[in-house]
Amino acid sequence: MRSMTAFAEIVRPLQAGQLRLTLRSVNSKSLDLSLRLPPALFPLEAGIRVQVREAAQRGKLDLTIEVQDEPSLEPRMNRALLRSVAKGWQEDAEWLHLPPLTAEAFFRLPGAFQSPASDLGQRMEAPVREAVQALLETWNEGRTREADRLRPFFEDGLARLEALRERLQAEAASQSAELPGLYQQRIEQILEEARLAGQLPAERLLAEAGVLAERQDVREELTRLAAHLDDFAERLAKGRLEGKAVDVWCQEVLRELNTTGSKCKRIAMTRAVMEAKGTLDQIREQAANLE
Repeated sequence: MRSMTAFAEIVRPLQAGQLRLTLRSVNSKSLDLSLRLPPALFPLEAGIRVQVREAAQRGKLDLTIEVQDEPSLEPRMNRALLRSVAKGWQEDAEWLHLPPLTAEAFFRLPGAFQSPASDLGQRMEAPVREAVQALLETWNEGRTREADRLRPFFEDGLARLEALRERLQAEAASQSAELPGLYQQRIEQILEEARLAGQLPAERLLAEAGVLAERQDVREELTRLAAHLDDFAERLAKGRLEGKAVDVWCQEVLRELNTTGSKCKRIAMTRAVMEAKGTLDQIREQAANLE
């Protein structure tokens, strides 16, 4: 069980300078990796992306790799461009009334600095891959810790749902016991208003009332709800809660709650269903951050 929200950072010393890597992630429906690294390391990008895909299933990830204080990465001034610009400027300055060429004006020109020629990508392939692997392991450990912090919340939500299911079970039993009599009275009242009282035998009235009461029976829904709660408890115990799986689970539980709510005839049952839906929404919201 891992959260999609985490942050990790590592620093690796080099013969000259150091390697700094940071990785932050937030919730996302798919794996979306934003990778920032020096141009000299561009040849390593494909391999780095493979490493990340092996460590993460989904989430929006921002991975930054910096090579700090490496002499071979120091930019070089484009002296050829400077000489050319200075010569042209001097030749045309008088008739164009140009001010003297300044360093600020030159450094604003595209290409004023040249990218350093470096074999850094080849030299650092092994250190970078090792550092990325260490970073991903640290990041996953942080995600696991973050998910473990949610475990008490899920345990509490599951306990509340189980208590509400037991309340619904008790209320459903009382409803099943009282509905046939209530429906029989209602049928008799309708027959009397229609001036048909006494024209149906008592057995027929009882049978019709029983059929109507059977339509309001929620025992099947509560049995399926109990099975869903047992499944959630088993996944939670094994640490196998996943965001997408929990979302599907919530849909199934909500279906049973909606059906139960449509059959409620007692105020206590309606309140229990509403409270269960609120708890379910909280579980869905927190589980959305799980990978």
